[in-house]
Order: sequence, then structure tokens, then C-alpha cells
Amino acid sequence: MKKILIILVAALMICFLYFYKSPVISTDVALNNAEKYLLNPPEEWANSISFNSLEELTDENISVYLEQQYGLWNEITNRMQWEVTIKSSEIESTIVMDAHTGKFIDLIGGFN
Repeated sequence: MKKILIILVAALMICFLYFYKSPVISTDVALNNAEKYLLNPPEEWANSISFNSLEELTDENISVYLEQQYGLWNEITNRMQWEVTIKSSEIESTIVMDAHTGKFIDLIGGFN
């Protein structure tokens, strides 16, 4: 009886963690965060990134995708991430951030 109760509680917890949807930041907030991360890069990337602003780019050069975060725990808890891709004539760069908090995760590519 005890084992069945423990298994039932564990299954309910996993279901709750998977189906609970914490609020996701909007697309506009994701774009503003991406611009902020490009304008104020981490210190180790400061010399390799030069970026002015998003105003000079057209809508066709900016794409925003909401994706599932990688990893078993992120799949169990249904964590999402924003991927903001900015294409210029010279290079393409993608900023990855947590879709729930807006926290910076990764920069793929770069602006030289």
C-alpha cells in the first residue's frame, strides 16, 4: 500500500510539473532583451561583438522562435526558450534566452 501511494504521489508531481505553465515573456520583451544582450555583451565577448541597434534592420532580418529547452529536467518541467536570430549582410547571430525569466543562455554566431 505504501509503495502504491508513493508511486501515485510521484506521478502526480511529475504531471503537475509538466502541465504547469509559468508565464512566458512576450515577443517584444524577448527582442528588447536580445538587443540589450548585444549592446552590453559579457566581458569575455566585448571585443568580438560590435552591434549598433535593431532600428536599422528590417523585419525580414529578425526572427523569433519559441523552442523547448534541452535536457531531461527542462522537458519534464516544460521549460521554454526564446531564440532571436538577427541576420545582417555580413553575418547571422542567434541569442538564446530563457522564455520564462528572460535570462541570457547563449549566443550562437557573432557580430564582427
